[in-house]
Amino acid sequence: MRTTCLYIGDRLSFDTAMQLLMTHDKVVWVTVSDIDLEIDAVDRLSLHLGSIEGQARLLDWFRQADTPRSIFCELSTFGYIETESSEVRSATDYLQTQIVGVTRALEAALSLNPALMWFFICPLENDVWSRACEDYFRALSEGLSVAAPEAQFTFVSDGQLLVV
Repeated sequence: MRTTCLYIGDRLSFDTAMQLLMTHDKVVWVTVSDIDLEIDAVDRLSLHLGSIEGQARLLDWFRQADTPRSIFCELSTFGYIETESSEVRSATDYLQTQIVGVTRALEAALSLNPALMWFFICPLENDVWSRACEDYFRALSEGLSVAAPEAQFTFVSDGQLLVV
C-alpha cells in the first residue's frame, strides 16, 4: 500500500525525496527552508516547528490530511536549526524546536495512527545537544512502544537509505 510520508527538517535533498517516493505516493516536507526541490509529488508545509503557531499548524494538518504511514524527522545539531527570523539562536529555540515541537508532532501522529513508523534521522557529526535530543527520543519511544505496541521507532544516521 502506497501512501503519504511526512519529512520534518530543513535538509531534505532531491535524492532523499526520490528515495522516499519509491515507496510513497507523496512526501509532505515540513520546513522553514526556502529550497524548492521542484518535484510534483513533494508538497511543502512551510512552518517553524519551534513556534506555537507552527506546532498548531502542523496539528491542524494532521487532523485535515490523510494520516501519514511514516514520518522522517531530522535531529539537528545546535547550530543548524533555522528560525523564522535572522535573530541569534538560543538554547530555548533549539529545545522548543527539537524537543517540544517534535514531541507534539509525534504524539499527534501516534494518536491518529497507532501503527505509525517514525524514523529519527541523527546527524553524522553530532554535538552534546543532538546527542541529548537523541537520548530523550530513545527514552520516549521506548515508553511509547508500551502504550502503542504497533508503532515502530527507528533511529538512523543521516544519509542512510530511507526506503521503507
